Amino acid sequence: MIAQNTGVRVLFTGQYWPGANSMYIARSFERCGAIVQILNETAIFPSWQSITARIVRKLLRPLIEMEFNRQLLDLATSFAPDLIYITNADYCLPSTIQELKRRGFPMMCFYHDVQWKDRAGSRFSQNIAEFDLIVTTRRWQEAEFKAAGAKAVSVVRFGFDPQVHHPIHLLQSAKVRYGSDVVFIGTCENQRAQDLNDLLSTSPSYSMRVWGNLWERLPANAPVRRYWQGRSVDEQEVTAIYSASGIALHWVGWEPFGTNEMLKKGDQHNSRTFQIAACGGAVMLAQRTQEHADFFIEDKEALFFNDLDELKYKLNKWLDPRYKKARQRMAYLARLRCLRDNYTYDPVVHSFLRYFGLSSKFKAKGLL
Repeated sequence: MIAQNTGVRVLFTGQYWPGANSMYIARSFERCGAIVQILNETAIFPSWQSITARIVRKLLRPLIEMEFNRQLLDLATSFAPDLIYITNADYCLPSTIQELKRRGFPMMCFYHDVQWKDRAGSRFSQNIAEFDLIVTTRRWQEAEFKAAGAKAVSVVRFGFDPQVHHPIHLLQSAKVRYGSDVVFIGTCENQRAQDLNDLLSTSPSYSMRVWGNLWERLPANAPVRRYWQGRSVDEQEVTAIYSASGIALHWVGWEPFGTNEMLKKGDQHNSRTFQIAACGGAVMLAQRTQEHADFFIEDKEALFFNDLDELKYKLNKWLDPRYKKARQRMAYLARLRCLRDNYTYDPVVHSFLRYFGLSSKFKAKGLL
């Protein structure tokens, strides 16, 4: 079968590495038949980790930003896109956005983070009024973005990538390497660190693994440090871990009892919400939010908790061997829900194309 494309050209900026949401969204544009030109922020802004390297990167930031903006303008000239898609706009100079607008290019920005106003290292606040469309996954940000001058705001959801997040068969050696009764994959943040430390303050009766970044910042005697695997995980490992585990814990970027006003409103879901379910292995046990409840039926497709006591109760109940088949059934139904309601990024991308009047080209090819 000969692959088709629509001829719609999308100039796409964002982090392009396995596991990045921006990479999954770019793939979704391609599945729709768009021709996507990537300006890879990861290649321009090196992810140096040592203290010395970070200092050098900070000193070089003005030069690196100039190079990013130069490449963006050059690609717009040579590629002549129908749509310019900007992820977060962290590095976009206002003069660059204004020049692209002067040339008549439609422009949108999908802002991924909870904290947005005058965030260190981000130029999003400076550019918010310049875009034709601002996209967020948080309903509370819509009013704030409009008050800050956004012309139009669309609230969408995150999603999963069907190329990555699906059931897999694991060899026994992989089950030993990655498996556990309970798993958490994520960066160390206040609410999840506090809950995990409290949960693990006494040795649990089940096996537990924690993967992700920045957990080394906790004190060496923090209970969760005993279960941290010492690193983050690669894209393919995410699927392996969820396939080899019984329950996947899930906290979003939401700290309702904290002091940061934006984090107090926070996320109500994120990409892990769908990635866990789409893998069809571990059952998701997540913070109870209205959006989680909208996406998955509680106790049928996913498990939720309000506080530490409920979290402990749910773990003890659903890890009981008597509930193993019911737990496996729940994971199966969660994946079916992902497929039935198409929780990939494809419907999200279709909404962008409709907004900019590009969907008619897709319909002509029978892709919508």
